[in-house]
This record gives sequence, C-alpha cells and structure tokens, in this order.
Amino acid sequence: MNKDKDKDASATGTQCGYSRRVFLGGVTASAAAAILAACGGSTATDTPKPAGTTAATAASGAAPTTASGSAAATRPATTGSVVASAPAAVSSPAAASSPSAAASTSAPAAAAGAGKPGGSILIGTLGEAKTINPFLQNESESAWRVKMLFDQLVRLKPDTFEPKAGLAKSWKIDGLTFTFTLQDAKFSDGSDLTADDVAFTMKGLLAKTTASPRASKLSSIQGAKEYTAGSAPDVAGIKVVDPKTLVVTLATPDASFLLNMRYVSPVPKKLLDGKDLTKDAFFQKPVGAGPFIFVSWQVGGDFVAQRNPNYYQKGLPYLDKFTHRTIPDAQSLVNSLLSGDIDASNYPSPAGADKLKANKDLNVLVPPFNSPDGWTFNLKNPWLAKKEVRQAVAYALDMNQFAKDSLYGLGKPGNGPIAPGNALYDSALKPYTYDLDKAKALIKQAGTPPSDVSFIVNKGNVLREDFLTYTQAQLQKTGWNIKAEAIEYAVATDKLTRKDYDVFGAGVDGATVDAGSLYDTYATTGSQNFSNYSNLQLDTLLQQAKQALTVEAQKPLYKQIQAIIQDDAPIYYAWYRPFLHAVKKKFAGYTDSADQGGIFYELEQWYVNG
Repeated sequence: MNKDKDKDASATGTQCGYSRRVFLGGVTASAAAAILAACGGSTATDTPKPAGTTAATAASGAAPTTASGSAAATRPATTGSVVASAPAAVSSPAAASSPSAAASTSAPAAAAGAGKPGGSILIGTLGEAKTINPFLQNESESAWRVKMLFDQLVRLKPDTFEPKAGLAKSWKIDGLTFTFTLQDAKFSDGSDLTADDVAFTMKGLLAKTTASPRASKLSSIQGAKEYTAGSAPDVAGIKVVDPKTLVVTLATPDASFLLNMRYVSPVPKKLLDGKDLTKDAFFQKPVGAGPFIFVSWQVGGDFVAQRNPNYYQKGLPYLDKFTHRTIPDAQSLVNSLLSGDIDASNYPSPAGADKLKANKDLNVLVPPFNSPDGWTFNLKNPWLAKKEVRQAVAYALDMNQFAKDSLYGLGKPGNGPIAPGNALYDSALKPYTYDLDKAKALIKQAGTPPSDVSFIVNKGNVLREDFLTYTQAQLQKTGWNIKAEAIEYAVATDKLTRKDYDVFGAGVDGATVDAGSLYDTYATTGSQNFSNYSNLQLDTLLQQAKQALTVEAQKPLYKQIQAIIQDDAPIYYAWYRPFLHAVKKKFAGYTDSADQGGIFYELEQWYVNG
C-alpha cells in the first residue's frame, strides 16, 4: 500500500525498517512470509506454489465490430465451494520497495497438475469492455481481457494478493533498484518476449502522447515524471541489461511499486515501435504473451479467445477457449445460469441468490466486500464543486434503509474509500448518517439547484439502477431535481475517462488490494483523478503514504487521508455491493477473488471435471 521515509527504514536496524511482530499483524501468513523474504527477513526465496448498444470505437484497441484471429486451440487452484471465505486483512507488500539490503524473491511458474486439457467455457458478464489495449484499460472488464491476452509482469495471488511470478519469474531488490529476470516466454506469434518489450511497454504507459490512466502507477521510476512531461527523451530509471534482464531504479521509495507491476502487460516492441499506442490496428487483433489468443469480438455480444500454444506455463491453459458474453441485465444473468445457457458469471443479481444456490448444477460463492459503490462528482461542474452540495447528497440518503430494501441482506452501508478487509481501513472512520434536514440546509446554503445535473449508472445493473432511483427521490425532497440516466457500461466508463459527466455511479474508485491506489484517484496529478479534485494537504499526505514502507508508518497517514476524503466527498462511498459468483459444478481449478476478475482471476487454471 503506501508510504514512509527510507531513512526510517534504515534506522531501525530491522529489514524494511519494520518490526516483524508488528508487520505480521497486518497481512496473511503466506503474504508475510514472502514479503519478509523480499525484505531480507528470510532465506526462503520461493513463493509457495498456488494449491451494449454502443461501445468505444475500434480505434484505440477498443471493440472492433468483428475480427478474426488465427486458429489454435497450473496446477488447479482451490475448487469452488458454496461460500468462499474472505481473505484476511491485506496490506500492500510495502516492504518490497524498501531501500534496504539486497533481497530476492523467486516465484516459479506453477506446473500443470490434476487438470486435463480440453473443453471451453461461456462466461456471462454484465458490462461490455471498453478496450483490450493494455495502455488504455481502466475498468474491470477491459482489465481482465487484457490480462488473459497479454498477462502481467508481476501477478498477485487471487485470495491474499501476495505478489508472485508473472512474466517476471523472479526479482531482486537492492535499495531503490529492482532487477527483474524474465520467464522464457514467447508471444502468441512465437517470437521471444524480451526485456526490450517490457521496457517499451513501461515507457508507453508513461508517454504523454499515450495519456494512459495507469501512468501514475509507474511515476516513482527515476526520470518518469520528466519523460511524461516531455522534458526528457528517455526514462533514466529503466535499463535493459540483456534479453531476459531489466533493471528499474526508483527516484523515491514506493510501497506500491511491486504491486503496480501487474499493470505492465508487455506488448511486442517490433510490431509497435513508432506507432500510435492508442489507435494502431494492432489492438484489433493483438499479439500477446497471455494464456489465450484473441479470436473475435462482436461489440455487445461475444468476445472469444482460444488457447495460446506458446504460453510460458507448460500445459496451461487447460481450456481450449473461452467466450465472454455481454448480457447487460443482472436478472438475465440469473436466468441464463439457471437455464444452463451460460457456464459461469461474476454478476448475477443477488435477488436470485436462493434459486442459484438451490440449483444442483451450480456452485455459488460469496466474495468479501471490496471498496464501496457510490457517487463520483465531477468538480468541473460549478454546482458540484461546492462541498456542501456533495455532503448534502450523502446526508440525504438513508443507506441503512437502502441496504435493507435493495441489497437483499447481502450488502450494507459503505464507509470510506478502503475495503474493510484491508489492514489500512480505519474502522473508527465516522460515516455519514441520514439527516434530511441537514441535507436541505446544505442545499439552501449552496443556492438554487440547477435542474440539468445528470447522475448516470450502467444499464442492467439492478442494484445501481435502484440506487439511482432512490437518490433521485431523496434529493427531490431537498428541493433538487436531478436527471437520472442508465446507459451502457462502456459508454459510461468512456464518459468517466473523458471527464464528460456530472455524477458517475457505474463503479467508483476506491482501494481493495492496495491503499496506494488512492494516489492515482485523488492526487492532483493522479492519472485516474477523473473528478478534477485537488487538495494540496491531501497531495502531501498521499505522497508521504506512497513512500512509507511499513504498515505501522502507513496507518496514521491513511487515517488522515480517509478522514479528508470522507469530509470533502469528491466521491461518496455509499454502499458495499454484494456479489455472487456462480459456476457450473463441472468446472474445477478456480480460486475466487475480491479483485478484478473475481472467480475468473486465473482462468488458465480452470479445467472440466470428469
């Protein structure tokens, strides 16, 4: 997750500047073991083996209407159970970025195990992805598809979020310097994946012309800010040593750096050097190093990918192909699961929980809460730039009543930007309590409400549609009449990215895996600051948090950060969205996750039973 001073890390006399006894209290045992190893706290170096009407245009790697790919058709993780247990409290492997003595972490690729090759899966999803371009992805459906096609430099374990081998099979940390050794991996066209490709991808994420929403994830690299600003021709901190070795040097400590390497999904430099990384035709039929190869994409319908025979994890994936079908209605997903028309989904309506659990052919898993849903306000709008207006929205909504009426006993009122299972969540954070009179007074204080402010959610998400309807009714009681709109998911997320909206409710930016991601959302220069929010005090705290390398040092900083965000309310975190993950019992090999991808987090491990 976040922050602290490197001088503190060296002064304590303990690796990564943190007492093991205190540190182990903040993370799961397996994560702690690997993190201590990365910090020089253990001799172990091996990570334990894992037991739609409109979409964005085809340019920029977004949805082509239809495209065709070439033909080609790990050990299985925990199989599904009726209810998945929540992962223990998680903090980022902050210590992994510590400027301490040299340390190394090696996470060998999982070998194929009990699974057998063959078969396919049809996955139902609620919203259409906006893109399959690794430089532009910034929402859940795009991020998962990119992972399947391109993989990640560093992966996270789906349940503990512990870093493990991806396309980097190992890494060594010496102060602010990270040395990555790559897998003997190939792209899907059979060409070798090299350190030049990884360096090219990192620089592409940072390039000003790309304007990647993930650029902030790499901003701590030496020379990155200068390169993004256009004042330097190259990134000083990125050096290719040989085809399989890349050295990255940070300008300042960054507790989230290793976690952020999951946003580096390498592309082949030879095919993209000198090209426009936002619009090139490559992204309509991409070549990647992930477990699957792109076949076709019919916008608002089926996205199809098949097994990559050149995938570096030998024997994986087990499945020959997957189809990711957009069914933009949560109840229709329930019906499709019950009828057997689809095999699995992360998004069936909680209203169908009892029927899904009663179906003898399905396993239903309930993941832990991630960061809350709510409303993101665009402060470019003069009315919404007034804090009293944003607070009035929060006070006008009785979230206890909404949870009782609309969340089917599975969700509950939200509280702040960090997921409750994260070690840095402040359980003492004071939530907004329902007070309609106070909301009316704040609206009166702000002036005459405009009637053209639009609140948008993604169509087909019945919980968000209910929340929109409820918000409209409650604000009408304060004298403010809003425009309520439910639109296609890809259109909504495109509006968010372009900052062309008033109030957005199709998923809001919080922190589930890594509290350090709040920097990207709330720092004035954050690449995912879609609310146009700026608070210099918060900027300072976020930067300090980014450099704090122990949970002990992070907690007081994040306590202040959460309090400021809660009070200023550029995003109002209103309710914890309940998820059901459902899958046919004929499938095995999966581990559920609260992170993006959910039950499909490691689809390459899935196989058909029997």
